[in-house]
Amino acid sequence: MSPDTPQVPPGSGQHPIPLVVVSARRLAASTTFYSDWFGVTAMPLDKSLAVLVPAAGPGIALRADPPEGHPGAVPFIRVPDVAAALPELVAAGATVERDPWSLPMVGTLARFRDPSGTIWGLTSGLGIPTPPRVPMPFGANPKPTPRTICSLEMFAADGAAAGSFFGARFGWGSLATLPAYLTFDPGAGIGGVFQSHTPAQPAVPYVYVEDVSATLATIEAAGGRRAGDPMPVPGLATFGYFTDPSGTAMGLIGP
Repeated sequence: MSPDTPQVPPGSGQHPIPLVVVSARRLAASTTFYSDWFGVTAMPLDKSLAVLVPAAGPGIALRADPPEGHPGAVPFIRVPDVAAALPELVAAGATVERDPWSLPMVGTLARFRDPSGTIWGLTSGLGIPTPPRVPMPFGANPKPTPRTICSLEMFAADGAAAGSFFGARFGWGSLATLPAYLTFDPGAGIGGVFQSHTPAQPAVPYVYVEDVSATLATIEAAGGRRAGDPMPVPGLATFGYFTDPSGTAMGLIGP
C-alpha cells in the first residue's frame, strides 16, 4: 500500500495461520514441483500427505485425497485447544466439517465451515513459536521472504460479517479496502483478504516472488500452467496466477 493508504489494524497475534493444506491429487508431481520451487525437502507423513517447511511463512501440507468439492487450499488457524474451540465456533454460526484428529509432527487438527460455507482448519500447532507479523506486501510495506506464502484470498459472502466473526473468535483486525474486499490481519504471521465475488474459488494462497513474469515462465517449465499475463497495479504490486501440476490455483505477488 502507498504510505497514505489506511493501514489494517493488526490483530491480537494469538491466533496466526501456521499451516496451509494444498490439494495435490497428483502428489508425486506436486511434491517435486513445490520442493524444487521452495528449495526445501518434502517430508512424507503417509502415502497421501507430504509436508514442506519453507524458509518463512506458514508450512505447507500437500494432500493427495481431498474430498470431492473441497477447495484447493485450507488454511489452519492456531488455537490452544481444538476440541474446546469448535463448540464456540458453532455457537457463532459455523459448522463442523471434520471432528478433531491427531497428526504426527502437526498436533491436533479439525476443520470447520465459516458462516459463508468456506472451509478453514484449526490446529494446536505442537508448540510452534508465534511467527512475526507479515504485512501485505504492497507499496512501501516491508517485503516478505521470497518464495513463501505471504497472503490468502478467502471467499466471504459478506465481508463485514466475516471480519466480525473472525475478529470476535480469533482477535483478527480487519478493514474494508476495495469494493468487494475486506483485508484481515491476525497480528502474527500472514493475513489476507475476504472477497465476495467468486464463491467458486473460495481459497487462493499467494506466494511472494521478486519477478512475477520470470516466475511464471519457471512454473510453466516445471509442469504448472499460467493463468493469463502478469497484472501490475501501480503503487500496489504485480499479480500473477497459475495452476500447479495437480490443477490447484495459486497466486503470485511481486514488486
